[in-house]
Amino acid sequence: MKKLLALIITLLFGISSLSFAGGWDKSKGTDKLTVTGVLLCVGCNLKKLSGANAQCDLYAHHAIGFKTEDGVLWNILENAKGHDIVRAHRLLEKNVPAKITGWIYPIAHAIEIDSIEVEGISMAEIQKAAWEEDQILAKRMMSRKVGEPPALAHTHD
Repeated sequence: MKKLLALIITLLFGISSLSFAGGWDKSKGTDKLTVTGVLLCVGCNLKKLSGANAQCDLYAHHAIGFKTEDGVLWNILENAKGHDIVRAHRLLEKNVPAKITGWIYPIAHAIEIDSIEVEGISMAEIQKAAWEEDQILAKRMMSRKVGEPPALAHTHD
């Protein structure tokens, strides 16, 4: 009886681990895929679609995400390749078409960029816009006091 129980538990763990493919795969090579869709502000879109209490002007600074052709919203993983995309909201928040090759993490609705092609906007333009946003954010964060929420409010051009 104990052997049967141990076998069942082992099989359950083995089967359930398949659902995490990509999330824990250290090589990630076999899980890479290419998806097309649009870059947009996730918070603003959730507010429009579902009435979310998103306050992007105040807190998230319009963090850019990705909406695939099937309508699923993905947050872009902030790392060396994703940071500039997430921060360049002035260029990218208006449903800009893009193609991303990378890895998805369904459990967190996150996508990690390996490479990206943005229609009509060069990577140099994206990097410059993200750098400018980082400078604005750094100045505003320096004025924050303990116990106060960040005062990131800004206006759009």
